[in-house]
Amino acid sequence: MKPAILILGAALALGGCSGVPENSGTSYDCNRGTKLKVDYVGNSAIVRVNGMRSMVLKQTPSNGGPVYENRTGARLARNGNEVTWNTAARSAPESCRVVYTPL
Repeated sequence: MKPAILILGAALALGGCSGVPENSGTSYDCNRGTKLKVDYVGNSAIVRVNGMRSMVLKQTPSNGGPVYENRTGARLARNGNEVTWNTAARSAPESCRVVYTPL
């Protein structure tokens, strides 16, 4: 009877994961070769850079489209299907275009 309980528990745990889309973020290709995957969640943007490091940016007041920033100098500005990406280590921002948007 214990193995049946364990199997049922595992099935319930896996079933809870099935509601999360595998590719839920918007992907961008930038003009200097950077690739971004961005999940927009509430007033935040979770940005994954080149498939490696991730960072959370908070939306800041803007007269134009949404702008997301963090304390280390990373900045993402949205304008339709394009974004401008910049970090404190980069001297000039990159222009990025959408290559994938979830349905």
